[in-house]
Amino acid sequence: MSRILIVDDDPQLGHSLERVLRREGHVCQIALDPMAAAEPAALFRPDLILIELQPDHVSALPQLQDVVGPVPFLFMAGHHDDFARLGDLVRSYDDWLAKPAAPQEFVVRVRTALRRARPASD
Repeated sequence: MSRILIVDDDPQLGHSLERVLRREGHVCQIALDPMAAAEPAALFRPDLILIELQPDHVSALPQLQDVVGPVPFLFMAGHHDDFARLGDLVRSYDDWLAKPAAPQEFVVRVRTALRRARPASD
Protein backbone atom coordinates (compact mmCIF):
# COMPACT_ATOMS: atom_id res chain seq x y z
CA MET A 1 0.00 0.00 0.00
CA SER A 2 1.46 3.32 -1.07
CA ARG A 3 0.50 6.85 -0.12
CA ILE A 4 -0.24 9.07 -3.11
CA LEU A 5 -0.82 12.82 -3.05
CA ILE A 6 -2.99 13.96 -5.95
CA VAL A 7 -2.48 17.64 -6.78
CA ASP A 8 -5.05 18.88 -9.27
CA ASP A 9 -7.25 21.98 -9.24
CA ASP A 10 -10.16 20.01 -10.72
CA PRO A 11 -11.93 18.32 -7.78
CA GLN A 12 -13.94 15.99 -10.02
CA LEU A 13 -10.83 14.68 -11.76
CA GLY A 14 -8.97 14.42 -8.45
CA HIS A 15 -11.74 12.26 -6.98
CA SER A 16 -11.87 10.10 -10.12
CA LEU A 17 -8.13 9.46 -9.87
CA GLU A 18 -8.48 8.78 -6.17
CA ARG A 19 -11.16 6.11 -6.82
CA VAL A 20 -8.95 4.34 -9.36
CA LEU A 21 -5.97 4.39 -6.99
CA ARG A 22 -7.96 3.23 -3.97
CA ARG A 23 -9.19 0.21 -5.96
CA GLU A 24 -5.52 -0.61 -6.46
CA GLY A 25 -4.97 -0.49 -2.69
CA HIS A 26 -3.36 2.95 -2.37
CA VAL A 27 -4.10 5.56 0.27
CA CYS A 28 -4.73 8.95 -1.32
CA GLN A 29 -5.06 12.58 -0.37
CA ILE A 30 -6.12 15.38 -2.70
CA ALA A 31 -4.68 18.90 -2.73
CA LEU A 32 -6.57 21.29 -4.99
CA ASP A 33 -4.03 24.12 -4.96
CA PRO A 34 -0.56 23.26 -6.30
CA MET A 35 0.80 26.47 -4.82
CA ALA A 36 -0.24 25.35 -1.32
CA ALA A 37 0.46 21.60 -1.60
CA ALA A 38 3.64 21.62 0.50
CA GLU A 39 1.83 21.64 3.84
CA PRO A 40 -0.50 18.70 3.05
CA ALA A 41 2.47 16.85 1.55
CA ALA A 42 4.52 17.32 4.72
CA LEU A 43 1.68 15.96 6.87
CA PHE A 44 0.69 13.10 4.54
CA ARG A 45 4.25 11.99 3.65
CA PRO A 46 3.43 10.55 0.23
CA ASP A 47 5.33 7.83 -1.63
CA LEU A 48 4.34 9.46 -4.94
CA ILE A 49 3.04 12.85 -6.01
CA LEU A 50 0.66 12.92 -8.92
CA ILE A 51 0.49 16.55 -10.03
CA GLU A 52 -1.19 18.48 -12.80
CA LEU A 53 1.43 20.37 -14.75
CA GLN A 54 0.60 23.92 -15.74
CA PRO A 55 3.15 26.60 -16.50
CA ASP A 56 1.91 28.79 -13.65
CA HIS A 57 2.41 25.95 -11.13
CA VAL A 58 6.09 25.40 -11.86
CA SER A 59 7.26 27.75 -9.13
CA ALA A 60 5.68 25.48 -6.48
CA LEU A 61 7.68 22.40 -7.51
CA PRO A 62 11.02 23.12 -5.78
CA GLN A 63 9.31 23.86 -2.46
CA LEU A 64 7.17 20.75 -2.76
CA GLN A 65 10.20 18.62 -3.55
CA ASP A 66 12.13 20.11 -0.61
CA VAL A 67 9.31 19.14 1.75
CA VAL A 68 8.85 15.55 0.54
CA GLY A 69 12.44 14.66 -0.31
CA PRO A 70 13.23 11.95 -2.85
CA VAL A 71 9.65 11.13 -3.81
CA PRO A 72 8.73 10.44 -7.44
CA PHE A 73 6.59 12.96 -9.30
CA LEU A 74 4.17 11.86 -12.01
CA PHE A 75 3.04 14.88 -14.03
CA MET A 76 -0.27 15.12 -15.85
CA ALA A 77 -1.12 17.69 -18.50
CA GLY A 78 -3.99 18.25 -20.84
CA HIS A 79 -1.78 19.56 -23.61
CA HIS A 80 1.44 18.10 -24.98
CA ASP A 81 2.58 21.71 -25.48
CA ASP A 82 2.88 22.10 -21.70
CA PHE A 83 5.47 19.32 -21.66
CA ALA A 84 7.28 20.74 -24.67
CA ARG A 85 7.57 24.22 -23.10
CA LEU A 86 8.67 22.83 -19.76
CA GLY A 87 10.72 19.96 -21.18
CA ASP A 88 13.93 20.38 -19.18
CA LEU A 89 12.04 20.75 -15.93
CA VAL A 90 9.84 17.72 -16.60
CA ARG A 91 12.82 15.59 -17.61
CA SER A 92 14.44 16.34 -14.26
CA TYR A 93 11.49 14.63 -12.52
CA ASP A 94 10.12 11.12 -13.00
CA ASP A 95 7.40 10.72 -15.59
CA TRP A 96 4.44 12.39 -17.26
CA LEU A 97 1.03 11.41 -18.53
CA ALA A 98 -1.30 13.17 -20.95
CA LYS A 99 -4.84 13.83 -19.69
CA PRO A 100 -7.21 12.24 -20.09
CA ALA A 101 -5.51 8.89 -19.75
CA ALA A 102 -7.13 5.49 -19.80
CA PRO A 103 -7.36 4.12 -16.25
CA GLN A 104 -5.20 1.13 -17.18
CA GLU A 105 -2.39 3.34 -18.48
CA PHE A 106 -2.69 5.57 -15.43
CA VAL A 107 -2.36 2.58 -13.07
CA VAL A 108 0.64 1.22 -14.96
CA ARG A 109 2.43 4.59 -14.81
CA VAL A 110 1.79 4.86 -11.07
CA ARG A 111 3.05 1.30 -10.45
CA THR A 112 6.14 1.95 -12.55
CA ALA A 113 6.99 5.20 -10.76
CA LEU A 114 6.56 3.54 -7.36
CA ARG A 115 8.62 0.51 -8.37
CA ARG A 116 11.49 2.66 -9.64
CA ALA A 117 11.50 4.62 -6.40
CA ARG A 118 11.81 1.57 -4.14
CA PRO A 119 15.22 0.40 -3.02
CA ALA A 120 16.42 -2.74 -4.77
CA SER A 121 16.11 -4.76 -1.55
CA ASP A 122 12.30 -4.40 -1.41
